Amino acid sequence: MPTKEDLEAAWKAFERVEKARLEAMTDDEIDAAAEADPDNPPLTDEELARAWRVTPVAKTAAE
Repeated sequence: MPTKEDLEAAWKAFERVEKARLEAMTDDEIDAAAEADPDNPPLTDEELARAWRVTPVAKTAAE
């Protein structure tokens, strides 16, 4: 069974690969990929206009 450290190392490696892949794409390629995703399409201007801005609450040491 993988340890917490193993999982954290794997996640960091995944993030590096994904960041490099995204940085290699043009804005048009990123837009096309977002629009082609049927599970998570980009928000419309109307949806963005209705969106609420949420400020995260910092956790305290007790949480």
